[in-house]
Parts: sequence; C-alpha cells; structure tokens
Amino acid sequence: MGYFYRKNLGMYLERIVDVSIEYYKEQGVCVIDKIPTPIKVSRHIRGSLYEAFFLKKSTVDYVGILRGGRGIAFDAKSTTAKKFSWKKLVKKHQRKYLKSFQDLGGLSFILLHFDWVGEWDNFYFIPFDFLLQTKGSLVPKDLEEFEVEYDMKIGVLRFLDGIGELDKRVT
Repeated sequence: MGYFYRKNLGMYLERIVDVSIEYYKEQGVCVIDKIPTPIKVSRHIRGSLYEAFFLKKSTVDYVGILRGGRGIAFDAKSTTAKKFSWKKLVKKHQRKYLKSFQDLGGLSFILLHFDWVGEWDNFYFIPFDFLLQTKGSLVPKDLEEFEVEYDMKIGVLRFLDGIGELDKRVT
C-alpha cells in the first residue's frame, strides 16, 4: 500500500474527529484540542516549499477536558491491516504519555479506524487500560464492545456518547 494512501487515510480520520469534537463542544460535552507536532523550519526552498525538522517527539493527537472536569487524552490511528498491532502503531513515548495521563486520573484511549476497502469501515474507542491487558494484535471481533457509530447524517463520530458508562468500566 502506498505512502499517500496511508497518509490520506489518517487525514480522513482526523477530519472526522475534528468535526466530531466541534459537535461535542457545541453540545457542552468537552473542550478538546489537536496537539501539533513541534517542528522548526530550517530553510525556504522555493515558493511554498520549506525544509523542516521535528523538534521533539509528539505526545498524542488530542488532549482536553470533559464536562465535569475529567481530563481526556487520545491518539487517533487508522489501519488497513486485518489486525491492529497496537504496540507497533502506538509508539513507546505515546504509550508512556497515555499511561502517565491515566495514572493522574485522566481518561486515556485510542480512537481506531479499521478500513478494509469493500469490507469494513469501523471505528473503535479503545480504553488504554484494555490495551495494556492485551498481548499482540487485535482484530475487530476483539473490539466489538468498543465500536462507535459514525452518524453519516451529521458527519459525527459518536465516540463520546456513553462516555460515563465506559468510564465506569475502565476506572
């Protein structure tokens, strides 16, 4: 599979998450921000083309707060593989961040998009605690209890619906 397809797949999920976050914010459910990867432009090449480098590793994609004051941190991942090899896709520094965030009372999770062209286009809210208890890869059947609805009518991924019930199970 080509680099640009994978990159576009990630951008597809990011757009869905961003629209969903805005929806939840308007409903008074949360305030969540996208965390940019810190980069420094080293030189201008020409036109709108620049050379840049990463200043440090990123943490996770999104951090915020839920109504009631609970912190929330998550990373959004997309895969076209038949299994979610979470230890490969969620980098060590991200796992450390999510664990530390959770240890301080925050809610940490992975928002996963399984995309198998013509077969699946599923989304999952996977609590970080659940991932820590698993070994190896996960398939969609392993994640059925964490599947979330994508409401195509309004373009919202309903990943924060029922957060209270899920929160009770993982804390």
